[in-house]
Amino acid sequence: MLIKGKTVIVTGAARGIGRGIAEAFAREGARVVAADLGSLAVEAGSDWHYSLSAKSELEAAASAINERGGTCIAIEVDVSDRASCQNLVENSVEAFGGLDILVNNAGIIQTGPIVNFAESDWERVFAVNVKGIFLMSQAAIPHLTQNGGLIINIASVAGKRGFPYMGAYCASKFAAIGLTQSMAAELAEFSIRVNAICPGNVDTSMWFDHLSKSKRRQQEHGTDTVEDTFAAVIQDHVPLRREQTPRDMAEAALYLTRADNVTGISLTISGGFEMN
Repeated sequence: MLIKGKTVIVTGAARGIGRGIAEAFAREGARVVAADLGSLAVEAGSDWHYSLSAKSELEAAASAINERGGTCIAIEVDVSDRASCQNLVENSVEAFGGLDILVNNAGIIQTGPIVNFAESDWERVFAVNVKGIFLMSQAAIPHLTQNGGLIINIASVAGKRGFPYMGAYCASKFAAIGLTQSMAAELAEFSIRVNAICPGNVDTSMWFDHLSKSKRRQQEHGTDTVEDTFAAVIQDHVPLRREQTPRDMAEAALYLTRADNVTGISLTISGGFEMN
């Protein structure tokens, strides 16, 4: 698929991987809809254990793209809510006249022993990481079928291998990969391709506001700060010994957009951390 002139929705686009992907598509001449929770966090009851994206971050991401000569609008969305997903797609189509690509990047994490993991946390992780893909795709597919299209789901290496104390997150990302494969098989007759990207260790809020703060992880690596813990994980577990970046994931998204004969894959970008 040629990227220039296409319309792409990227959820979770206010920062991190989502912002990197949105910026990459804009550089290639796509019309970008940057979507994130923003002020809807209060309505969604998202008093989460680390800060989710703010409205100011979403607006800043869109403004940065436009200031560099790209085309981007910002729309708030709660991907766990059907009406909100429908609103995002309808407003995107109204703004740009159609829809070609959907990047389901919005995601959250919670960790802890499975024996006392809170049911409410389990449900929230699945509501965003799995139900969010389902609802956004369901809203987008009728528009994608008009000219074919592409769905990219951001999964994780945690969707290919189980990790201790990450039961909910791993289960949700395994589900995301399974849903990717199922949709790829189902939607092929409409010339809609569906693929996933599985990031490794990226310096996003999930790592620095949550995973690197784990006392167990700090003790394992003999570190005291989140920066040192993240660096130790890279050196100890990543064969290429370098972190993965939002730009790495953006390059993978651009490849999957251009790869017209590729569907149903889960492309791992992890520096060798996961080789499956």
